[in-house]
Amino acid sequence: MKTTSTRINTSTIVRKFPDWAKVDRVINGVPVYNMNIFDNIMTFNQDNLDGDAIDYFGTKISYGELPALREAYARGLKLAGVKEGDVVTLCLPVSIENLMLLFACNLIKAISNNVNFLFLKNDFQLYTTDKNSEIIVTLDAFLPYFVDHLEGSGIKKVILMNMDDFLPEDKKGMFLDTSEMPEKMQEVFDIQQITECLMNLDKIKNVEFIRLEDLRIAGEQSDIELDLGPTDLDRDISYFYTSGTTNKPKCVVYKEYSINAYVEMHAGLDTQNYVGERNFQCIPLTHMTGERVCAIMPLARGGTLVPRPIYNKYTFARDLSETNCNCVVATASFYLAGVRQGVVAPDALECLTRPASGGEAVNVSCVRKIDKWLRDNGCKVRYSLGGGASEEGGVTLVTYFMDEETKTNETGKPLEPYVMVKLVDDEGNLVEENEVLANLHASSPASADRYLNNPEATAERWYVDEDGIKWGVTGDIAVRHADGSYTIMGRGSDSFVDENGKRVYLFMIENTLDENDCINEWEISAFKNENGGHDVVGQVILDDGVKPTAELVEYLCGKYDIDAVKFYKEFEIGEITAKRDYILLTHDYNGYFAPCEDGSLMMINYSDNGSTVRIKTRRDAKIPVIEKYSKEED
Repeated sequence: MKTTSTRINTSTIVRKFPDWAKVDRVINGVPVYNMNIFDNIMTFNQDNLDGDAIDYFGTKISYGELPALREAYARGLKLAGVKEGDVVTLCLPVSIENLMLLFACNLIKAISNNVNFLFLKNDFQLYTTDKNSEIIVTLDAFLPYFVDHLEGSGIKKVILMNMDDFLPEDKKGMFLDTSEMPEKMQEVFDIQQITECLMNLDKIKNVEFIRLEDLRIAGEQSDIELDLGPTDLDRDISYFYTSGTTNKPKCVVYKEYSINAYVEMHAGLDTQNYVGERNFQCIPLTHMTGERVCAIMPLARGGTLVPRPIYNKYTFARDLSETNCNCVVATASFYLAGVRQGVVAPDALECLTRPASGGEAVNVSCVRKIDKWLRDNGCKVRYSLGGGASEEGGVTLVTYFMDEETKTNETGKPLEPYVMVKLVDDEGNLVEENEVLANLHASSPASADRYLNNPEATAERWYVDEDGIKWGVTGDIAVRHADGSYTIMGRGSDSFVDENGKRVYLFMIENTLDENDCINEWEISAFKNENGGHDVVGQVILDDGVKPTAELVEYLCGKYDIDAVKFYKEFEIGEITAKRDYILLTHDYNGYFAPCEDGSLMMINYSDNGSTVRIKTRRDAKIPVIEKYSKEED
């Protein structure tokens, strides 16, 4: 599988299996082998052992070197006392260490508990003690956010990595310069804060602190026996968490068969991917999408992972250009930040062959703006959207098979017969007509098993039909098109019931956005008003150089039949999801403007309970652009 002269389409890879490997079961037509996920990945790469699996700021690790590195971490964890069935909390950035620890936990049959550091800051017990986890592996910069919770908790060991550990010598210390990091990341990488925390660890009783680098080296020198044979596909291997748009993230449990099925359902599929492609990683592996779509699948295609540990949409386009990456999955907000920044260089993204995102609906206007931006920067292919809930394995719908000339915000076609989807109405009846809004249900071999210790939520999320097929209720509203593709319009919860008892879907207004209007991004929300009804409001980011005026307020309210608008420089990005913070926007009540019949403007403040303050103001009054919303404004 050399890439020096001829590109090798990954659909043509001839796999080489271990002698003991065999098909254990078939799910939705997918044969699932009795291998752990690392062994599965390596079946695709036995002729690619010299190829780069990871390129971390110039530190390159080949496929041939991966097994020893995985085993070093696995032995190190066993030396630290981790046993089969233990829950290991991983709280790490996008890095070599995070990926290899996922593989190492899997090898020693531990359960990886994948947690954002803000979860630990805000609800430490829920994410550790309640998961029976006695060990945390984390970045030293994250530790100050939850160090005060350690003493007296069930945590016995904390293993600390440093960003310098795998950096080349000439790059060590590069993260000390925080000047280009987003503001919140600058707070995280406060060297004084980190140093003070590390200097006071001896004051924390009954918790042992270990350097991850020391653990790896000890593992390299150890001869502890590891089980390198078949695995139990029915054991729990990982905990991930829903994004928290309900403010109450649920713990999603995956079994071994799920992640293997995810790979097998793509094996042999001509997705126009090629061995040796460089894959830009910016979605943390604390998300199921980050683990499977952005790490596991590229490796199973013989690709090279290019991890970038800091979420930074402001340097996204430049980073893509400088790393010469071919593939990337990033949130839509990253691309739209690039749209506002304009052209990096006419050939900046000429290497990019799959610019993709997923996890949130994007309207046609935004897709067209992103496509133009990609084209202006030298990319010769169009933006691709993925869709579907993480509980279905991240593969509900894909964009591999869309028409490159005509696609906009369609999220693709199911990978029949492996992924099956159907549309049903609110009474559960099958909707067979095209272009009709309905609830999206999906069946995937890579589906999660359950929500941990939450049978009620599990029963609401999954059901088994009369044919024995397990279906997931995704919560998405979608339409089917004549060509068999789907568009996920938005979440069913993104709606309200009007005074006539009719459900109004706010995303339907969002999708009417005219690409020729001066709006870069927007969100439509609905707030209770003093009359017992709802005001529908637009939360708007204007194109660069456009200033809000009374005429613009009138135009937007009239054209899109909304009651008021508010203007932002940026939307707050969720610290955990890197998507726009929908919860914040749906509670951002103050500072809206609406046109009055006499030509003046009305400034409006809403509230939780429907009380509304409306103040008439002059037509020429200055309309503010909110730099950054904070709850203190209320």
